[in-house]
Amino acid sequence: AFFGAPVGLLFTIDRKLPAASFIEYGAFLQNIMISARGHGLDTCLQTGWSDYHRVIARELPLAANEMLIAGMALGYAASEDPVNQLHTERSALSEFATFIQD
Repeated sequence: AFFGAPVGLLFTIDRKLPAASFIEYGAFLQNIMISARGHGLDTCLQTGWSDYHRVIARELPLAANEMLIAGMALGYAASEDPVNQLHTERSALSEFATFIQD
């Protein structure tokens, strides 16, 4: 489930928070990932865990107001593994962003 990583983290958010809180949470998760890299560790954010909130909530002591939003694998990447050799193309910035100047 966490790709063999020695650490698996699960993240929840209070259901009553406004939708904009997801943006802040995304920044929080990104900071964890950047900090891990700074310490020589690798991460893999897994939002698919949110699809299993009800199953996981039966196993973990989640409060009724907590909503599972993501999991994260934390450890050292197996850089020699073929799956970690995959490099995908990235879209050009101009394909998804528009900048307007005054």
